[in-house]
Amino acid sequence: MILLISSKYDVSTNNVIKWLNYYGINFLRLNTEDFNSLNHFSLSNTSSKLKVNNVDLDSITSVWHRRGRLRHVPNSLNGLGKVTDYLKKEEDSLVKSIETYLKNTKKYIGSYTSEVENYKLEHLMMARECNLNIPNSMITTNKKELIDFYNTHDQIISKDLRYSINIKTEKICINSIGTFKVTNDLIKGLEDQFAPIYVQEYIEKEFEIRVFYFENKMFAMGIFSQQDEQTQVDYRNYNNQVPNRCVPISLPTDIEKKLLEFTKKVKLNTGSIDLIYSTDERYVFLEVNPMGQFDWLSKNCNYYIEKSIAKEFLEVCN
Repeated sequence: MILLISSKYDVSTNNVIKWLNYYGINFLRLNTEDFNSLNHFSLSNTSSKLKVNNVDLDSITSVWHRRGRLRHVPNSLNGLGKVTDYLKKEEDSLVKSIETYLKNTKKYIGSYTSEVENYKLEHLMMARECNLNIPNSMITTNKKELIDFYNTHDQIISKDLRYSINIKTEKICINSIGTFKVTNDLIKGLEDQFAPIYVQEYIEKEFEIRVFYFENKMFAMGIFSQQDEQTQVDYRNYNNQVPNRCVPISLPTDIEKKLLEFTKKVKLNTGSIDLIYSTDERYVFLEVNPMGQFDWLSKNCNYYIEKSIAKEFLEVCN
């Protein structure tokens, strides 16, 4: 039996389940929005046992951790301020430990831990170690250093270092605008010292690339974002009225080998990798999302990724 951990609203999970049913693969789906009763997670010198929602999880053959994490704190304990905050921290430690336990005993694809500990700078360093091109990048708290970096490059961009900002109070609402170009006027408005800012050189590109990776298989899509001013800097500044043209592409063998080396180095067996193909004919690594969406990629390119995922589990079951 396969254990699926996902959001009840995730379209990709629903599509994979259709193929699991087609192949007659038994599965258990646990939704991250629901309270999942932890019957026990017990450890002794001689044995370990894990039971959730009255199901013995030691009997499963593999796990696909698609999105989020399981909830083991009842809803009745939400809204208690610092008490709830404390319980959530305890819960976080628990779910990470359960993930480690299952990884040691089952085929485990995906990872909540990798999702929350997704560090862009660490991934840039590891991509460089795999001989992938990366943009010149800098994090600084110093205005003079930022000006020097700005003057060194024709154009620079800034993006969130880890999370997109989303702050809401009674008085303010602050949301991330995604990747944007940094102008001289923006720099002039800064104090001499500030919180860490993440900047990169802006690389002129022919097109952008999204690669969905699953168990050594890579599905690549070219995104022609440069004809639309709204998506030129980053295709994720979506134009829903006039979407970018997206087509299947084949990566050069040496780039694919480097990406596979990278996924092993960062210990990822699934995820979405963003690259660009520059106007000077270089493939440049940008970042990786350890879970990542693939429904739109699969449909645009007729890859039937959902079928490929289900067949991966079919091999495990056999």
